[in-house]
Formats: sequence, C-alpha cells, structure tokens
Amino acid sequence: MNCLRSLKHIKKIAAAYKAYGLETVLVHPPEWEFEKNEDNIAYAMRKNHINFPWVLDKDRKIIRKFKVSFWPAQILMADGKAVYRHIGEGRYKNLEKSIIQHLGIKTKGIFNKEPKYSKFPCIYMGNKIDKTGRLRLSAVNAGGKWAQKDEFLLSIGKGSLTIAPKGNIVNFVAESMSKKPIRVTAEVNNKAINKSYVNKPGLYNIAVLKKKKQDITLKTGKGLAVYSISFE
Repeated sequence: MNCLRSLKHIKKIAAAYKAYGLETVLVHPPEWEFEKNEDNIAYAMRKNHINFPWVLDKDRKIIRKFKVSFWPAQILMADGKAVYRHIGEGRYKNLEKSIIQHLGIKTKGIFNKEPKYSKFPCIYMGNKIDKTGRLRLSAVNAGGKWAQKDEFLLSIGKGSLTIAPKGNIVNFVAESMSKKPIRVTAEVNNKAINKSYVNKPGLYNIAVLKKKKQDITLKTGKGLAVYSISFE
C-alpha cells in the first residue's frame, strides 16, 4: 500500500530521466500470501499502469542483501554499487538530486520542492501483525459477523466497519473470498456516498470525503477479506 503511494513520484522520476540512461526496476517482497502469486502481481501492474520490469523477491534475499527491512525503499545503483538509499516514503527530491549527479547532466529537476505524501500509518486487520488479536478500536469498530485471521479480517455474514479516518481519501487492501465480486457500500451519517465492488486482491478506493473528521461506515456481505486500511 505504501509502495503504491510512492509509485506516482517514482514514475515521474523514471519518465524524466529514462532518456539519460536511468533504468528503473521494481523489487517486490510479498507482504501477504496473495502477493506471492505472479498472476496477481501481473494484474496489479496492469491495473496501476506500471511498465517497469519487476523482480519477485519471494524469500526476501535481495532486500536482505541491501539491509532493507521496511518498504518502500529507494536504492540508486551506479557501477554495481549503492550510491544512494532511503527507507520509507518521502525524500523524492533528494533521490532526484542524486540521479542528476550520477548521470552527470545539467537540469533544474522536476521537483521544485519535496512532493507531498501521506504520513498516516496503515491499519493492519489480521492477527499476524496485530499481535493482540483485536482490532484497533480507536480507529476501527467492527459490527456484525467477522473473524480475524492471520492476515485479514473476514466477514462471515453481513458486517460493517466504522472507521475514524485520518485523511480525506480512504483506501483498503481487500479481496473477495466468494465466487463473485462483493459490494461494499460506504456511508456517512447513514447516507451512501460510494459503492465499490471487490473481486481480485488489491488496493481499492473506499471513498473521498468532502469534510475532515467524518466517520465512515462500510457495509458488506459474506466473504470480504480486509487486509489493511490506509488514509491520504
């Protein structure tokens, strides 16, 4: 999820400096089981209009070699050596400066100032990361029938999730565990503001809120698996 937020800035850098010899490669260390499936990865690449070559780092040997334990991460290689690295989102202007320096070109750059990016942490819904086995009730309140699995929260009947967003844009990573797409209705003050249909695993936009600090309620049926929720 954080990587997708970072990609819009990396795409701009890649497009600006490709003609000068910059090659961009995505290294994908799976966070969830569904991310180990190459068909799912290829689908996500098409869905998000990503044209870079990619490498599936299923056992994380590549990122361990570069001492990366958190992603997204930016690593600039020159002559087989890492000449710049940053762990996490942000510092895109610094990355661009390093690229310009090592390509030996003269340009003002595409970023006049550091691009804005979301600094809100994701909320993980499964036991695997939430070691307490409970939802973070300060941010998410579950109603109806749900079961918390290792990686996701699964609706086992009609259910709802009431969320206190930290931003205006609300997204989640989810998939349908049934044989057909599942409808998710987003409501504010009992009024529907958006309807999404979740099928393949991936990032879905839930809603764009007009006002800040509006609680949003998601209503769904049986078979929805929610891995995480993020805000922008």
